[in-house]
Parts: sequence; structure tokens; C-alpha cells
Amino acid sequence: MSEDSIRVVREIYEAFEQGDMDGVFGRLDEDIDWREPDGYFVAAGGVRGHAAVQGALARYPEVWEQFSLDPETFLDAGEHVVVLGRQSGVARATGREFSGRFANVWLVQGGKARAFEAFADTGLIWKAFDAQPPGPAGAGEGAS
Repeated sequence: MSEDSIRVVREIYEAFEQGDMDGVFGRLDEDIDWREPDGYFVAAGGVRGHAAVQGALARYPEVWEQFSLDPETFLDAGEHVVVLGRQSGVARATGREFSGRFANVWLVQGGKARAFEAFADTGLIWKAFDAQPPGPAGAGEGAS
């Protein structure tokens, strides 16, 4: 099962890098729970389901002139697969480059990715845009 889970996740990255969105979504559960860090651009906090993830990923070209993921290590964690690697891009608004490490955690069941969570240094990303990241979700709520 774990080799199958790693294969599914590898195929997702390969399809993404080739621009094969049908290949990506063919490996995602229809109701996937997709979580990205607060301060990320397109799906900060998270979205659920194919349509929401498609909407988020479709916005990447609005934000990035170029964006790529270089997964380096795939770690078997039972139903979970942890991917460590490097991501890079060129901010459309400034033309500045960004490069940083990432960790992604995938939950794979029944041959489909059912959940995804990304971890990255969003401060590095925002520097490429000459901007400050927003505060965490809910920051300042309830303050008196």
C-alpha cells in the first residue's frame, strides 16, 4: 500500500510539472481537503473538492510568471506521504525570483489523494512581491 501511495503522489507532481491538470485531478479524490499556509496566494487556509482546487490552481498564472516544484524526497508514513523539496518562481508583479524549501503531506486512500497540506516559508515568497504577508487567519479577532 505505501509503495502505491508514493507512486500516486509522484504521479501528481509529474503531471503538475508537465501541465497535465487532467493527470493531477485524476489522482485526487473528488472531495479532497486541500490546505495551504496562511499567507499563501491562491488557497490560503484551504479549500475542499475538485472545483475549488481547480479554481485555486488556475490562479497561479495570474500570480507567477513561472512556478515550479522540485520534489526531492518521498517519505512513507503509512497512509500519508511526506514530500520534501524546493519550490521556485518568478513573481508576475515584480519579476523577482523566489526559491525556498517546502514540505507537503498527502493522505492517500484507495489509490487517490484525499488530503493535502503544504508547509513553506511564506515570508520568502512575499519578498519576491515586495509585500508583507497578511497576518494569520483570525489574528486580531476578539482583541479588546
